[in-house]
Amino acid sequence: MPGPLKDWLSFVERMARNPRAIGAISPASPALAEAMAAQIDFSAPGRVLELGPGTGAITKALVRRGLGAERVLAIEADPTFARMLRSRFPRLEVIEGDATDAERLDQLGPFNGIISSLPLLNFPAHDRIELVLTLLRLIPPGAPFVQYSYGVRPPLPRSHELEVALAEQVWRNLPPARVWVYRSRVAALAQPVREAAE
Repeated sequence: MPGPLKDWLSFVERMARNPRAIGAISPASPALAEAMAAQIDFSAPGRVLELGPGTGAITKALVRRGLGAERVLAIEADPTFARMLRSRFPRLEVIEGDATDAERLDQLGPFNGIISSLPLLNFPAHDRIELVLTLLRLIPPGAPFVQYSYGVRPPLPRSHELEVALAEQVWRNLPPARVWVYRSRVAALAQPVREAAE
């Protein structure tokens, strides 16, 4: 069975079992994966944290753009997806568990950027804000926390602590998605949003 079709079927099966945890109806398309990966500065030292990588579409884009798999730490709650990731990316460190576990997250950093496929809009607003602020403490001021969503508004609004920018509208995804980049407010204004075509 071809890779993309197999990924889609695996994804749909997992989504049918736990739709709230998966939070999407299909894996990230290559276009969305590229738009997400483009926001990470590969020249910065350190590792990238990937939350909820699923079938590994964005992981693949990170590697394709030149980031070694050994520089990515993936946290995936679904055991089937975790096994799939280990098989496809032997040098990738995969932690099977809850990506929203703040105590665990504090022990893992620091990182030079974060890629998130977590269904943030499925979380209560207070939990959403608390999680993103916790994650931003794991990366340097101004480093990107990259999140996609399907709505026209960002999962978290701007605040005195958070700056958010729309990096790209991705039409070639099911459904179309928007890529948002969050940064600590302190250094946000000095950081450009990157184009996927770079």
